[in-house]
Amino acid sequence: MHLPASTLLLVGCLSGAPIAAIGAQSSPAPAAEVPTSTQAGVYTAQQAARGRNVYAGVCSSCHSTSTHTGAPFFSRWGGQPISELYGLISETMPQMEPASLSKQEYIDVVAYLLQLNRMPAGEKELTADPALLKAIRIDTAAATPRDRTRR
Repeated sequence: MHLPASTLLLVGCLSGAPIAAIGAQSSPAPAAEVPTSTQAGVYTAQQAARGRNVYAGVCSSCHSTSTHTGAPFFSRWGGQPISELYGLISETMPQMEPASLSKQEYIDVVAYLLQLNRMPAGEKELTADPALLKAIRIDTAAATPRDRTRR
């Protein structure tokens, strides 16, 4: 005999049986909130440190950090999704061997660039998930007044 779930729930409550034991379905866990701004702490300090090492070993021979910080960075990337920055770096760098690093190395470099530009670190590492990277905008709120006026 097939009883409706509401009847089973009532019988379970009256019998003292745990609800899970009588087949009641639990609600799925709520999805983690996706940050929409780099001001939400979208990378970790440890990840940025790894990115600094990659940058020093691979990027610094052609790019000084001054070309990727302050006004030059904010005028190019401010308001853009992180996916744009990640895409450019991962598809075109290093110049002599484009797309030769791992996804993790590229995303670590992005974390380092965010750190250089005073974006706060958080508790979760930034991942190379395309949907996540499209959802997070590079927020220039961390720019100093001097950075903003030099645009």
